[in-house]
Amino acid sequence: MPSDVRHYLLLQGPHGPFYTQLTHALQQRGHSVVRVIFNSGDWASSSAMDSIGYRGGEAGFGRWVEALIRRKGFTDLLVYGDCRSYHQQALIAARHLKCRTWVMEEGYIRPFWVTVEPFGVNGNSLLPQRFKQWLATYPTDSINLKAPESPRPVGRGMRGLVFWCHVYYMMRTIGHVTYPRYRSHRPVPYLIEAAAWLKKLAKLVSGRTKRADAVADALLTSKKPFFLVPMQLDADAQVRHHSPFNSMCEFLDGVMASFADNAPGDATLVIKSHPLDSEVRNYECYAKRMSARLGLSERMIFLHGGAIPDLVKRAKGVITVNSTVGLQSVHHGCPTKVMGRSIYSHSGMTDPARLDDFWTAPTAPDLGMYRLFRYFVLTDCQLNGNFYSIRGRAMLVETVAKRLEAEQDIERAGESVPPVTPIYSALKAGAKSGKAARTRTSGNRTATSGR
Repeated sequence: MPSDVRHYLLLQGPHGPFYTQLTHALQQRGHSVVRVIFNSGDWASSSAMDSIGYRGGEAGFGRWVEALIRRKGFTDLLVYGDCRSYHQQALIAARHLKCRTWVMEEGYIRPFWVTVEPFGVNGNSLLPQRFKQWLATYPTDSINLKAPESPRPVGRGMRGLVFWCHVYYMMRTIGHVTYPRYRSHRPVPYLIEAAAWLKKLAKLVSGRTKRADAVADALLTSKKPFFLVPMQLDADAQVRHHSPFNSMCEFLDGVMASFADNAPGDATLVIKSHPLDSEVRNYECYAKRMSARLGLSERMIFLHGGAIPDLVKRAKGVITVNSTVGLQSVHHGCPTKVMGRSIYSHSGMTDPARLDDFWTAPTAPDLGMYRLFRYFVLTDCQLNGNFYSIRGRAMLVETVAKRLEAEQDIERAGESVPPVTPIYSALKAGAKSGKAARTRTSGNRTATSGR
């Protein structure tokens, strides 16, 4: 047990019982834990925890939580994702009060890991800076790069994720009158998204995945060169906060226009749907309309199936906003162009050139540097486990509790942590139209996003 007792304040977390189990683990180690309840969905998974309800408006949460941290003497703040408005306000308040901040997220390397970082994750992470400092000070020649590569199986988390998501959103909807001023970070209402999922499931039952896998197999066995574009979710903070795009449609506009103008004539553009997309927006129809407009109808394939590892091994290159698929692409030695801000777009791992030039002269990643980066990521902020499977949670609870007892250089954090306000907000505010956005993507903006 640590010599100092810590007082943890938890905001929103993964759906399901993980927070309750983590609370018990921290209490057994001598610490106190309190959770803030924002809605009835939070309440349903926190009945056994000490909690404080917040029923005020979104704009006033920062002042409220700063006063709470002062009054109760919290030493640590834990959030799941750092781009929700409530979490952003709390992180700013905690840093101001020299309170330790911790952010959890799905694993940077999947499927056996989750992420726990001090200060921030994804585009707000200090991971690239820590990696470069580690390279400069650690004798990397003596490292056994395979040491952290034997994770224990975590079980299947998808069923748990689906179940606990429905429980959460059902309870939030039923109990809306008890927290009427709560505002979700998700852009699409739950009932609309649920209806879209039912429609998608009907398509899956009708054999769409099997047909898509057949198209992918034919593509992989052919000698046709292709570039892969993995889709991300519109609600993903990676898109909304860490890229110059307002939506995935805007991203597709720029990529497809650049491909039409600059890619070799025999190349095909393969757009791969995200498996967790509810299809509220029909990206396949959107991409087909864009293809017809750009003269790409015979050179574009929209895939609802196919295995990502197989596709990236055969692709001439991968173009992504900043998905973890990009890290898989680097892992397999495929040239990768990142259009937003990511933890891995540095040190020669991705192509820094303009998108217009990428189609004809893609640069392969530095695999030696990637192996060092992967080792560092696994040992620095990846914990073996899963938020949603029974086995994965059992593995994860104790390791997260131990990680949360670590110290932080809070003074340094105040000087070097990226601002919570997204760096791309000015670009988004200046986007007057889709046409203007496409012009910037195929021109100067591409050069800056390729850092």
